[in-house]
Amino acid sequence: MAAIGFGTSRLVAMVGLGGALWLLPLVRARGQTNAPALELLISMSQPYVAEPDAARILLHIHNPTPQTLWLYRRAKGKKPPEELVAEENRPVETVGGSTVEVKLQPADAKAAEAVSSPAVGSVLEYVNMPKPRLIKLAAGGDYEETSIVHMQPAMAEGQKAIWGAYQLSVVYGASYSNAEQFQRNLGATLWQGEVASNTISVDLRPPLPDSVGVVSGTSMGPDLQPRGGVRVSLSDEQGQLIDQQVTQGGGRFSFAHLPLVLYWVTGRREAATEDTVTFRHEELTSAAPTVDAQLVLYPPEIYDAKKLVHKPTLVRVFDPGGQPVGGIEIEAIFSNGDVVDDVKGTSGDDGLAVMELLPGRSSVSLKRRGCAEQADRTDVAPGGGVDSFKFVFNCVRK
Repeated sequence: MAAIGFGTSRLVAMVGLGGALWLLPLVRARGQTNAPALELLISMSQPYVAEPDAARILLHIHNPTPQTLWLYRRAKGKKPPEELVAEENRPVETVGGSTVEVKLQPADAKAAEAVSSPAVGSVLEYVNMPKPRLIKLAAGGDYEETSIVHMQPAMAEGQKAIWGAYQLSVVYGASYSNAEQFQRNLGATLWQGEVASNTISVDLRPPLPDSVGVVSGTSMGPDLQPRGGVRVSLSDEQGQLIDQQVTQGGGRFSFAHLPLVLYWVTGRREAATEDTVTFRHEELTSAAPTVDAQLVLYPPEIYDAKKLVHKPTLVRVFDPGGQPVGGIEIEAIFSNGDVVDDVKGTSGDDGLAVMELLPGRSSVSLKRRGCAEQADRTDVAPGGGVDSFKFVFNCVRK
């Protein structure tokens, strides 16, 4: 594991791998123009990673600035920028979130010169329906998050894998289509930018000789036709994530070089805003070292709000004079005829409260002892990222 030292001048960290302690320089963030700088240190408790296992990388994020910052949890693998979608009589969808980009290259100079295809580190997402959160990172505060990464070695000519020592670093980033509105509404800073980590060593090892199993299959719709756009996860018997693939138009997926044990195969639609998870239990044996699984994704019937993806939302309550008000009980009720969602929160001394709300309109009530209840509303925009709302609480004595 790691012991972290965040100082005000030169920053270093002691990382213990394989019983040894290494003194590593801590890389300071370079965010977007005028973006507050973060500091990022990564560490791993496992000294090597053998195919097909994934690595668990701990991200240590430090806020050296004198202001509170807000982060989006959890970070996903970096993808091409999303486009904003506008429809008639519908607000523009918001996009955004935090990302982790993995940098991986052979440590040996000769091996690096022989590379014909670069090494790849893929950030794996959690198997179940996403549950994004907003994290408050106070001035001088720290936050830790684990990224699960599947690493593929670089290839030399002739598609020969280059195993051995690699240098690993990551770039943690965030971007939001409505960050400026967030700042204007609340006077709160939603962190955007990029920060590069320190570099650590990792030993990539080939599969064991007896790892000959294969789990493959097809993701299908209710008509039993192949379905693309499904994130298929492979986990071990204890539920530890090993690898993932997103199916294309043919719906095919395949995981190879597997030990002959029991596995969970799970699928969920990538763009779904509701719980679409389906799973199979598959066992590989010497008599049956390969399986061909069918993952059928039926249209979900959702009557429970917990099965819908909520959007992280920050609200702030002010008094008529523009001062933040704490201790205000906030209740947001959403109803679309099938689903009713009742979310409650209380504003802190800074007037802020974090609430996970469903996109669409919610009726809001603001309460404080001795004051009449005040009615308001939120119109949470569709899409990803975050949303923000400002309320003015006029206390009318009962």
